[in-house]
Amino acid sequence: MLQPDRVHLASLPTPLIRLERLGQDLGGAQVWMKRDDLTGLETSGNKVRKLEYVVADARAAGCDTLVTEGTCQSNHCRATAAVCARLGLHCVLLFRPDASSGPPQGNRLLDMLFGAEMHWFTREEFDAKRDEIVAGILSKLQATGHTPRWVPTGASEAVGCWGYIRATAELADQLHASGVHDCDVVLATSSGGTHAGTLLGKLLHRLDHWRLWGVPVGGNVVEQVETISGLCRSAIERFGLPLQMDESSLRLIDGYVGEGYGIPYRSAIEAIRHVARLEGILLDPVYTAKAFCALVDGVRTRQFGFDRPVVFLHTGGVFSNFAWPGIILERTGGRSD
Repeated sequence: MLQPDRVHLASLPTPLIRLERLGQDLGGAQVWMKRDDLTGLETSGNKVRKLEYVVADARAAGCDTLVTEGTCQSNHCRATAAVCARLGLHCVLLFRPDASSGPPQGNRLLDMLFGAEMHWFTREEFDAKRDEIVAGILSKLQATGHTPRWVPTGASEAVGCWGYIRATAELADQLHASGVHDCDVVLATSSGGTHAGTLLGKLLHRLDHWRLWGVPVGGNVVEQVETISGLCRSAIERFGLPLQMDESSLRLIDGYVGEGYGIPYRSAIEAIRHVARLEGILLDPVYTAKAFCALVDGVRTRQFGFDRPVVFLHTGGVFSNFAWPGIILERTGGRSD
């Protein structure tokens, strides 16, 4: 089994804590949280674990520029921009849709502070001409003397999966030290790399006593199964992992996307407020709040947290809160429950 190199960027290990007050509020449930929102300030969240391997791969190929894509509040784009600033790499971000009017907020403000080069497209334009747009940006960079490397959304690619293969071993050690054996692990899933890496880590480290649950926050279950399975197969093939991907091993909890990716809804906003007031921990409206709704619903139906502890993987995203202050502080609409 070939293990790739990594550049040490994240503050590891991240803490594992028990949410005592929240658990009491939910009838005495055993609820734990892996604080991957604390991988670093500027690089906070799950993306940096994947970028550690992607950047090492880029450097080995002699690249001096990372090019990636996302929405205007993309945590991945912000983390990529911060990593590039730290390492002296050029960063190019392709955003869709166009920037909203008004001053930059949240992750968009940070992208500017980190000095990233930014290009804006309408969603329709980018969806229709994505390959052409990416090829054109890479070609222009090469013509000006750069050696660019394309990084897919979320750094969700075969080498990026190693971030969560490694994180799974870290979490397993922490759970063992805390006296937790059988458990459910719940995480948000979108571009699929975190889920794929965690699943591969679970299989490689033979954590058969874990049940891993992904909560799609963008796309549907069919799309997520295809994405996660594809990433797992790609990593297995590239690195000679002694595994076979079985799609039936994927557990996904549907029904928490709402009106779409990046569109907050009422119960997600309420989850942000509730966890903040009970535990002093911030979720975000795009990923973790939606996934936490699934966990809470599972606790209330006694699927999680009673027969065995439930562990929430907090993948970060705190800066997104500053892009939607009005929605977070005063509900203006959302998913009907």
